[in-house]
Amino acid sequence: MKRKTKYLIRFFGFLVLILSLVMSSSYMLAPKDNTKQSGIINPNANGFYSEPKNSIEVAVIGNSDAYSGFSPMELWNNYGYTSYVSGEGRQTVAQAYEMLTNLLKNQKPQVIILETDEFFTKSNFFDSAYSFFNATFGAPFSVFKYHNRWKTVKLNELLKKPQYTAHCVSKGQFLSNDVKPYRGKEYMIKTDKKAVITMSTKKYIETFVKTCRDNNVDVLFLELPSQSSWNYEKHNAVNELAGKLGVSFIDMNIELNKIGFNWETDSRDGGDHLNNRGARKCTVFMGEYLKRNYKLEDRRGQVKYKQWDEDYKSYLKIVKIR
Repeated sequence: MKRKTKYLIRFFGFLVLILSLVMSSSYMLAPKDNTKQSGIINPNANGFYSEPKNSIEVAVIGNSDAYSGFSPMELWNNYGYTSYVSGEGRQTVAQAYEMLTNLLKNQKPQVIILETDEFFTKSNFFDSAYSFFNATFGAPFSVFKYHNRWKTVKLNELLKKPQYTAHCVSKGQFLSNDVKPYRGKEYMIKTDKKAVITMSTKKYIETFVKTCRDNNVDVLFLELPSQSSWNYEKHNAVNELAGKLGVSFIDMNIELNKIGFNWETDSRDGGDHLNNRGARKCTVFMGEYLKRNYKLEDRRGQVKYKQWDEDYKSYLKIVKIR
């Protein structure tokens, strides 16, 4: 009996030691800023860390369709709503959930828009499980995400407290004035068929929605115009799931005429992603929806949000859509 007790003490002592090493190394290797130089992954997507606490009313999470097709600066100029796009190339729903948990640490938006093209992004089990683990346990185990930083981290960074300084004037949007038209055939052909959303993806979506609701945040599903990755079968699948979850779903691919969208002028790469002109049209359309359905505050003219006016001026110097 004494021998068993001795082994148990050693075993739990070993676990405590390993846990302590993991947590301490996680703190030391985690980026202490949200700049590229600090080692942060996707600095533009994580720019919300630098925004004043609880200052973002609308957050958009998704893949490259999201960061190409939604313009926070246009939403600000037309409606005075503060927003941020946390988009990542080929983002999965598990990664979106990880982004959500990070966002909620310093922001409390009224609405979170989840872009739906990523519902069909293929990912292996281990990548998704890894993202879910990071979302669930967060900073204490971030060494698994940033373990390669031991090669570049400086000694004076190891015990430094996080201080986020990166400022993204576009609030996460990828700005492009390129124009490459889509002149292919009609891609939204009505059908009763439904694309397949895998069971594991559905579970991550359900967890995403539940987390938002637990934090008193409304969820909205959105699909931006994209002929190369979207069709009516996917629309039907997302529409059905949205109904089951009680989430509103806007598919701009079937609203192109209402938006005033034109594939001749509004795509930067032949129909896959939008340019600044296309993003502006889609954002104004979304702004009208948000105005009708949510009680968001127009912050224009408020001293606390003066930086948004300055950012809009900087934004206008880059885009060419007027």
